[in-house]
This record gives sequence, C-alpha cells and structure tokens, in this order.
Amino acid sequence: MSARLGLSSGSAPGLDAPEFAALVRRAGGTVADLRAGKGHRWEEQGVAGLCGLAVSFVGISVTLGRPERDAEAAGRFPGESVKVFAAPGALDAEATAGQMRALTADRKPEQVLVETHRGGAGPDELVKLCERYGCRLVLDNLGLYEIAADFRGALGDLAPLTAAVQVKGFEPDRAHRPLTERDLDWLAAFGTARVDVTVESRAGTPHQDLRVLRTAWEAAGCA
Repeated sequence: MSARLGLSSGSAPGLDAPEFAALVRRAGGTVADLRAGKGHRWEEQGVAGLCGLAVSFVGISVTLGRPERDAEAAGRFPGESVKVFAAPGALDAEATAGQMRALTADRKPEQVLVETHRGGAGPDELVKLCERYGCRLVLDNLGLYEIAADFRGALGDLAPLTAAVQVKGFEPDRAHRPLTERDLDWLAAFGTARVDVTVESRAGTPHQDLRVLRTAWEAAGCA
C-alpha cells in the first residue's frame, strides 16, 4: 500500500498514549496524527508512549502570519512533522518568515504542514506558501470544502503538495458524523502518492470509519 492509514487523536482524546496506539492497531491502522495543547491524553506519555506507532504529524496552535501564536511550541516535538494553520495574507505577512525559521530549527521545511482550514488561507495562497517556503500541506476534506469555491479544482492544485490527508464525515450543517464512502469519492486524486491518511471523527465509530477509509482507498485504485 502506498499510503499509511490510521486515526487522529481527535477521534479518541480521552485515551492515553498506549491506549490510543492500541486502538489504532486494533482498527487496522499503522499511523496516527496527534493534536497537542488541546487536552488529549496522549500527551501524558508523549510520542514515546505510543509504543512505536508511526506518527504522521503533531498539530500545534500556530497560525502563520499571526505572530501572537508561539512557533516555539514545535520545540517540544523535535524531528516530528508539525501541522500549523495559515491566516489569509500569510504569504506577505512579516511574521511568516520568522515563524518558518523557528519551525524549521529542528526539522526540514517539508516537515511543516499547513492545513486547509476554515477561515484560513485559500488554495491559491497555500500553493504559493509551499513554493516560497518549501512547506507542504495537510489536506483536510472539511477544511478544503470550507475555503474552496471549487473543491475538485482546488484538490487538483493541492494534491501534489500534500504530505498528509485528514478525513471526516460531514454534511454542510453537520460535521463529525460517521464516515461514508461518498465522503471519499475524491481520493483517486492521490493515486499512488506516498501520503498518510487519517480519520478524525468525534462520532464514536473509529473502527468503522477506518474500515470505510480502507475500502474507499482500495476502490480508488490507490492501494
């Protein structure tokens, strides 16, 4: 399989690191994405507590272009890819260059992953951020839906710059419902790319959601 499939700590924030790692493995996953600074219990033991489970990225509360967000938070996770956000106008904001310098103090530029996120930089600006700074993307399907007038058109532009994909089941007025295959009919855009794909769901159905993801990934010809 060209991708690693797994779960986000947002799917089970009440589990500590060993418990969360066990959940991912029981569900058939091989990778996790983690959110720091939000009270998820995995932080009690840290990455080392995941018993060797691979980590796609650690999400931190940094927004490129907004200097009040402390990029030094990345220093707690040396060598790990970190997920951040980007404000509209981040490309030309004076703060962004300094934030990127801080974020890349102990990781490569391509290990700084900017998420598609509601209220954040649009698809065109995300492309330019990657071109200027060498960062890459976390493509969140709900986030892309919220920032792009043309989901599939933007997907075509962003997929080549994407290192990780985070999926969730949603309707326009209902986020975090159980995942269905119709939520994932765009996965073929990644072909045989080496991306990590994780499910973030607060619907309480992590095993089911990961089975749906695996089925959709294979049906898209990506396996």
